[in-house]
Amino acid sequence: MPDVSKSRGRNFLFIVMLGVILMLAVLLVWNLMGNKGETKSSAEGAAVSLSSATSGGGQQTSTPPTGRGDHKCEVPVASEKEFSVEAPSDYRFKKTYDGIKYPVSATYGPTYTPGVVGYCFAHNPTGAAMAPITYMAAESDINATEAERRGLLSKRVAAEYKPEAPESHPADSADARIAGYDIKSYSPERAVVDAVFLWKSDGQNHIAKFSVPMVWEDGDWHVDAVESEIHLETVEHMPSQVFKAQDNEGK
Repeated sequence: MPDVSKSRGRNFLFIVMLGVILMLAVLLVWNLMGNKGETKSSAEGAAVSLSSATSGGGQQTSTPPTGRGDHKCEVPVASEKEFSVEAPSDYRFKKTYDGIKYPVSATYGPTYTPGVVGYCFAHNPTGAAMAPITYMAAESDINATEAERRGLLSKRVAAEYKPEAPESHPADSADARIAGYDIKSYSPERAVVDAVFLWKSDGQNHIAKFSVPMVWEDGDWHVDAVESEIHLETVEHMPSQVFKAQDNEGK
């Protein structure tokens, strides 16, 4: 009998120890599974945070100017100035990247400049002249984007516009400016403008003109010719409408 009791006691202890070992094994597996889930959640959370940070940073990245957008031009013109060809009395000179000076007017345009290039010109001969002047400056300015230059073109021309990157010639443009214009023909729908370019070389003044056809479209003047159709022609005399040099030009 004593041997039977001892045997039963040993069996009971073995069963208890086996139960404890099984419980410990279950707890170990449970902890491992729980930690794996937490690790996955942490990784997913970190990924979301990184994605959000990247997205937020992207929103802060500056984008190049894209032109006039959907801006509607409203440039008032006095009734007595509807067919005036006179140069603006309030003009001032701006500079392209290379230092070429060109006139702008708060009255006749451009009155809207969201980036490098300006838009919105008066619906009269003077406004028709200020638009191609702005275009010629933009075409020679490496800071002007393709979208900005395209915004100065008519729909017909913009559809086939293939811009070439302006070349940088700071030495040649140090004494260069768009000095005036002549209105060759004008109607409220179309105009032809001779924009005159003046520069110095070897101590002598040189004068040339660009003859630019314009069209009134979507409430503003637009250049109605591709760049290859606009030719530089040497002339001997200044135009009828002159932008005189200013002491503070380009500032």
